[in-house]
Amino acid sequence: MRWTAIGSDLFCPVAVCQRPGEIALFARGASGELFHKEWQDGGWGEVQSLGAPVARLGGSAGTVPAAWQLAACSGDPKSIHLFAGSPDGHLLQMVGSRGEWGAFECLGAPAKVSGGIAIPLGLDGALAASCTGSNRVDVFAVSLAGELLHTSWDGKDWSGFESLGTAVMQQGGSQQSVPLLGSLAACRCGAQGIGIFVRGTLGDLMMKWWNGKDWSEFASLGWPHVPDQTYPAVTVAAPLTGPPAACSWGPERIDVFARGSIGEVLHKWWDGKAWSDFESLGMPVTADARPEPLPSTGAIAACSWGVGRLDVFTRAVGGNLYHAWWDGSWNHDSERPPVANRSGTPRLVERGYPGSTE
Repeated sequence: MRWTAIGSDLFCPVAVCQRPGEIALFARGASGELFHKEWQDGGWGEVQSLGAPVARLGGSAGTVPAAWQLAACSGDPKSIHLFAGSPDGHLLQMVGSRGEWGAFECLGAPAKVSGGIAIPLGLDGALAASCTGSNRVDVFAVSLAGELLHTSWDGKDWSGFESLGTAVMQQGGSQQSVPLLGSLAACRCGAQGIGIFVRGTLGDLMMKWWNGKDWSEFASLGWPHVPDQTYPAVTVAAPLTGPPAACSWGPERIDVFARGSIGEVLHKWWDGKAWSDFESLGMPVTADARPEPLPSTGAIAACSWGVGRLDVFTRAVGGNLYHAWWDGSWNHDSERPPVANRSGTPRLVERGYPGSTE
């Protein structure tokens, strides 16, 4: 596989596809600016600064900054939706496309009403978003109490925030509620399905599934396995060390990426019948005569513009942002093989929907 450096001093990447053959990449600059870069006609364009991401509060002269990491989605060729939380728990949105961008606007803050008083729930970690056409947007967030929150746009109005609960863990013969921690990933799969992914408290990959009518409980999709240091013939579970990224190219395909225990990029996918083992996509390497691996740091971003195409982005030690893609193969440079540590975990799903464990 070939990891290609596409920029330096770019942090917190998020990527989205509007049309086949096009990618919109967003990232934070070293000074806190929001940068935008596009892939068109087989190559990357120049980096464009969209300024500091801030939103003006309604009815006030004050502004609030957008917290990193951003979320992005697109359901049509005309618009991209960018979302962020603010430090005080507001949901912010900016819409634009092809160099024409508005400003972030404040959509409000999630709250629960108790005794006639609205109590803010706050937002913790990165948001996740998915689009269906031009008239449906779903946004997910984690509250400060560890609940999964959901709001949606129907083409006219935003719904209120609803709580989808927490994860549930079986412990000592009883079920216990476990607050969610860290950043979310979300992707549409077909016309109705939505998958929500998060790294679990034990370092496993967790998924919650919407089938168009009902939400499943969070289910564990397991851990990558690596050779035991004492007995290499035996494999042991190794926790994920970074939040997941997810994308889908059709109703029977979901791809999830996350950082592994040694900084490699891991990949796991649903093929319509079963989840694959975790595989390692390796690491970027230095350009030296004797290449050295560069472990990933921070968040991973992923997107797909059509069947058989995946694009993945990671920032690595050394400061560069790297890009790798699948178009039938991850290998695009036979002279420099990837630094990889292939690993696997038994398949957890043999039938049913992607989040089932039956």
